[in-house]
This record gives sequence, structure tokens and C-alpha cells, in this order.
Amino acid sequence: MVRSNMKSRIAIPALAAAIVSVTGLVAGPAFAGNATSASSHTVEVAASRSATDVIKTLASEAIVGLTDQSLSNDTRRQNFVALMDRYFAMDVISRFVLGRYWRSISEEELNEFADLLQDYLALNYASQFKDFNGEQFVVGDEKQQNKDTFVNSQFVRPDGPPVSIVWRLREFGDEYKIIDVTVEGLSMGITQRDEFTAVIQKNGGEVSALTENLRVKVGK
Repeated sequence: MVRSNMKSRIAIPALAAAIVSVTGLVAGPAFAGNATSASSHTVEVAASRSATDVIKTLASEAIVGLTDQSLSNDTRRQNFVALMDRYFAMDVISRFVLGRYWRSISEEELNEFADLLQDYLALNYASQFKDFNGEQFVVGDEKQQNKDTFVNSQFVRPDGPPVSIVWRLREFGDEYKIIDVTVEGLSMGITQRDEFTAVIQKNGGEVSALTENLRVKVGK
């Protein structure tokens, strides 16, 4: 348990830094905030890209939309949610983090949960991007395993050993989307599922208790 908690403390800032530390292509949607700055970095993105290209482009868009020191907290969170909409398969992630309990709710309730999950993650993690200091992020190879593609990367810290980050992507139509991220062997999806299912189990197996919990946390 101590080892798992220590990994979690490393994983969150490392994951935040990893998303914003690639300095390759800058592409994608206009973000809230400084429209002139964002549009000056926008280029057309091809419909079909490799999984590795998706990770690089995600990181580049995050530089534009999350690290600007002039952004308000609300704008930074809005931009974080926009990135999740574009690059993460939130329907797949939502079902996974609910475990077997997702089968007990309606599609409408699942959609509401997915929206609240995005807001919850943005509330917890978006603010970390304003302290980005340009640590090095190295994207490695990608490997196919069954229907998913795993992109290996490392977050290189000046004050410690490199942190291994593996992005799990799945192809939906003509595009890849992220369904999980593993940091130093710790799956963010599994970590979140353990937290959420514990709340559900404490409330008689009712997903509505977790949904209400998230609603209160994000102020909705």
C-alpha cells in the first residue's frame, strides 16, 4: 500500500508534465483565452495519424491551451476538458472506472457521469499545468497488442530518475483515442476505478451516490 501511494504521488505531476512537454507539432482546436496566440499555432491535422503522432499532438496542444500563465483557473479547466473530449475515449473510460456497476445505470446516467468525471479530473489536475518548467518528455516506440496500441514514453526529471509513462490507445473509426495511461506500472484507470467502486460499495451499490459526490465536488 505504501508503494502504491508513493507511485500515485509521482504519477500525477509526471503525467501532467508529460502531456505538456513535447515540443513538436502544435495543432488542433482553438482554446478559450488568448485567441490570437492559439490561432497562430494552429495547423491542419490529418484525419489518420499514428498513435505516436496522437500523443505528440496532444502534448503540443496542451502547451498552447494549458501552460499560459495569463489563463484564469476556469479557462484552464475548460481547455483541459476540451483536450479530454478530443483525445480521450470518455465513454470507454467511464464504463471502466465504474467497474461492473456501469451496467446498472441508463445511458443518460452514464453520459452525465462521463461529463462529471471530466470536470472532476479538470478540477484536480488542470492547475498543475501552470507550473510546468519544461522538463524533457521523450516518446519512444509503439506496440500493438490485440486491438490496442501502447505508446512508450519517459518523463526525464533533472532531480530524479526518469519516469516511465505508457499510453494505451484504441482505434475508433479513423482515429486513435486514449483509454488509459500507466505511470511507473500504475494504471490511472485502475487507480480511479478502485477509488470510485469503493464509494459505490459503501452506498449499497448505488452509482447515484458517486454521481452526487462528484456533482458536489465540481460544484454542479
